[in-house]
Amino acid sequence: MRSLLAFAILAAAMYVCGISDKPDTETDASNAAPVRAPAKPDKESVKRELLQMEEEMTDAAMKGDITLLAKNTTDDFKLTGVDGKVQTKNEALAEVKKEKDLKAFSITDADLLSFSDDSAVMSYTLNLTLKNGRSGKAKVTDTFVKKDGRWLIKGEQQTMITK
Repeated sequence: MRSLLAFAILAAAMYVCGISDKPDTETDASNAAPVRAPAKPDKESVKRELLQMEEEMTDAAMKGDITLLAKNTTDDFKLTGVDGKVQTKNEALAEVKKEKDLKAFSITDADLLSFSDDSAVMSYTLNLTLKNGRSGKAKVTDTFVKKDGRWLIKGEQQTMITK
């Protein structure tokens, strides 16, 4: 009986002091799964995501859909147009109207110039074809910020390449 009592006391003391043969899964770091930071998106996936957004935004602008444009731009958005005129978000949205003369547009030469977890810069060529056959190109550079898990356009610079 004495040996059983001594063993129980020894076991209790080992438990209280944290001394035992089997490792404690909460305190033994060697058994813990490594804590990993969320995987950073690679350049190509960010480029695809932003390019899709650019196409949706350009389509919305051509259709005169200011709802999508307003939703995907920051409150302090600035637009520098091909004429050099700088506009705030509200000024730029006020000028959006359905383009009745536009036949088609395409985005080419997209390049993700830089990106991090919460910002990115993308440039591309916007190609426009009018119903009368005339066409033009502009180089566009957009600056993005990520807020609440969503990319938003903070600024856009447009430069006419050809008329």
